[in-house]
Amino acid sequence: MEGAFIRELPLLDRADVLVVGSGPAGLCAAVAAAREGARVVLLERFGAVGGNLTLGHIRTCMGVVGTGTLKDEVGRLLGTGGECIPHNVENAKGALARWLYQAGVTVYLQTPAAEAWTEGDALRGVVASTPQGLARVEAGCTVDATGDGMIAALAGVPCQVGRPGDGLMQPASLLFTIGGVESGLTCTHESDDTLIEGKSYLALCEEASRRGELPEDVTIVRLYGGERPDERLVNATQLCRADGVKPADITRADRELREQICQVVAFLRARVPGFGRCRLLDGADLPGFRETRRMEGEYTLTAEDIAAGRKFPDVVAHNVNFCFDTHNPAGGGQAEDLEAARDTRPYDIPYRCLLPRKVKNLLAAGRCISGTHKAHSSYRVMNICMALGEAAGIAAALSARKGVSPGQVDVREIQAALAGKGIDLFG
Repeated sequence: MEGAFIRELPLLDRADVLVVGSGPAGLCAAVAAAREGARVVLLERFGAVGGNLTLGHIRTCMGVVGTGTLKDEVGRLLGTGGECIPHNVENAKGALARWLYQAGVTVYLQTPAAEAWTEGDALRGVVASTPQGLARVEAGCTVDATGDGMIAALAGVPCQVGRPGDGLMQPASLLFTIGGVESGLTCTHESDDTLIEGKSYLALCEEASRRGELPEDVTIVRLYGGERPDERLVNATQLCRADGVKPADITRADRELREQICQVVAFLRARVPGFGRCRLLDGADLPGFRETRRMEGEYTLTAEDIAAGRKFPDVVAHNVNFCFDTHNPAGGGQAEDLEAARDTRPYDIPYRCLLPRKVKNLLAAGRCISGTHKAHSSYRVMNICMALGEAAGIAAALSARKGVSPGQVDVREIQAALAGKGIDLFG
């Protein structure tokens, strides 16, 4: 949005670096930029920070990155030591808010960005929707950590959506926790099978879906260990053909996925030994949309890059690795078989993937960076998003300090700053 109208709005704040979104990428972007000496403002649309770490109820941080990133510090804050084990989301809300405060980040909760403020091809900040009305936030550099590429799209950056051909995106899910389990059963992915009274647990799930006992697209009920032996984190609900940036689809996803929770719990009680007295303890505050917009950047990371373990001279996230975790956009289970999903090698993510086309003074961090549909299925997980956020925060701070657009910052300076934090980029 351009024009005199924005300058007539009251000024909410002025920042060297503005971060929009406080999920894993936004948290690390804000802290990293503040530690570089930038004045950082963070806008969060919900009433607590953390995004999928807290409100999304994703209690296991997945993905591999090179050593020395803020992932390790976040792991200590969560009490997991960086291991892929469940953390307490309520404790995390307080710990992460305290972390931001101690870093000197100015946080505005329940203050979503409503519009991008552009002048020509330069982003000057955003229009925020506050409880007191619209207000402007001025920024030297902005980091889009919305997950949905919202600021990039509003600013006019071209974006891609979904898979080639039909544009379908990975399904939405809503995670929840159950208690009262009297069994040692876990199931973390499609090849993690167990015999239940002589019968495959995975086959039991698939048959229940065919019978209508489970929803049609829920063909596996993943059960992760919880904080207590009698608890399980359940990743099972699945809604295909829902667009996470359309208000009507968001509402529909919330309603239908909560109905699916009831079906899944009923299935576990009726069909799985040791789960007869399980009960719902808590769940996500919002549906989890695995995929929405992907910004078009100066470089688009591909599945071929990931399968080859490609390295880049402008690397800002090194030795990244996670499988091609493409949940089926058109049905149950995964879009690819296990062998194809594991066709990855440790790879680099170049700085150019964070730099948008056509718009200056903007960086992307997290799952909305520039990549293909299949590549996105690997780098979208939280540990990798944290590393991308840290790199974007440092780049944004350098950009603001120099008074130039992020694309004009010498990537070697960004790499030197990252290395100065103990981050391995070339080993």
